[in-house]
Amino acid sequence: MKNPRYVIVGAGPVGLVFSLLLAQQNQDSHLLESRRKNDSHSDKRALALSYGTKLILENLGIWESLENKVSEIKDIHTSQKNSFGRTLLSASQYNLPALGYVISYGNLSKALEEAVNQSSNIKITYEFEVSAIKNEKDTSVLYGSNEDFLIEASLLVLADGGKNTTGLIKGLKKKETSYNHTALVTKVTSEIPPNKIAYERFTSMGPIALLPNGPKEFSLVWTGKDGDIQELAKTPKNLFLEKLHEHFGDRVGKFLDSDKFITFPLKKITLEDFPKTRMVVIGNSAQTMHPVAGQGFNTGIRDAYELSKLINKSEPSQVGSDRFINQYYVLRKSETKKTLFFTDSLVNIFSNDLVGLSLTRGISLSLLDNFKPIKNFLIDKMSFGK
Repeated sequence: MKNPRYVIVGAGPVGLVFSLLLAQQNQDSHLLESRRKNDSHSDKRALALSYGTKLILENLGIWESLENKVSEIKDIHTSQKNSFGRTLLSASQYNLPALGYVISYGNLSKALEEAVNQSSNIKITYEFEVSAIKNEKDTSVLYGSNEDFLIEASLLVLADGGKNTTGLIKGLKKKETSYNHTALVTKVTSEIPPNKIAYERFTSMGPIALLPNGPKEFSLVWTGKDGDIQELAKTPKNLFLEKLHEHFGDRVGKFLDSDKFITFPLKKITLEDFPKTRMVVIGNSAQTMHPVAGQGFNTGIRDAYELSKLINKSEPSQVGSDRFINQYYVLRKSETKKTLFFTDSLVNIFSNDLVGLSLTRGISLSLLDNFKPIKNFLIDKMSFGK
């Protein structure tokens, strides 16, 4: 493959999906990845895929190989500690096979890489460290190995999950805001198995999400104030499981076991300014959001999908031009802004312990369970990003 029009920095799921979407259009691309080949296949982190993301993977011919590796989410149960209110969203009410799916990062990456390796339109170079990026009038030039190796592209796409590459680009500015929250992630087992139900529980220590991950386990994401979660992470396993039961309640019975804890700080990162030609930023490189609504990864997949659509309907000579770049960002700005607002609203509303607000939230959850227009909005938002 000589001088592909498209160079993609980052061979994570977003970059891989974008390259496969281009290949469907018979477009050549070159993926550059800093990790070693197959390094990501052992990554057991859980990803929550929306129904819209499933449709994209299905269109790429990937879904069939994933079906025995995903856990379906048929229902989402939302409640608040010390409150009578709750709401239930069910796939059956909306004629959907599932509201979402849970899969490990490693299994998804492996399936996507296998598809990429079968395509004559895609090349991957592993263990490639970007040392410099220069934006020329008619091309982007990317340097590796201390600038003794260069690659030119009509359009450079950054999809490396917000690594340091973006700091090499002149004219690209990001706004970073700390939520002052930390996430604790692990797997847990309980007396009552998941049964394809996901739970969102709002507590005084922050939101608790339990996602079905296999027939017997849940993936747990507990987010809250930095100090509270860091202290929680130091708790011996038996006391942690008791604490989790105390906050979550009895819906899945007692918690029996947990895996190793992983914690990380939560930040909101958005693009403030960007180069106006030959370069696009997608996925977590473009926006990072709170995990409370599970929208971050799926927003990145929609970035890749919408960019490929825009390429497909644009004149080849216009791809990468000032007009093209602005058209893409205008196209994505509205959805991204609304998704960030939706996510932040959940964090602000359900992480506030003002007197009387807890009762109001409980009443609201009860009303929501019987108010179809808002439930329809939530389904559209979570399943399709609308």
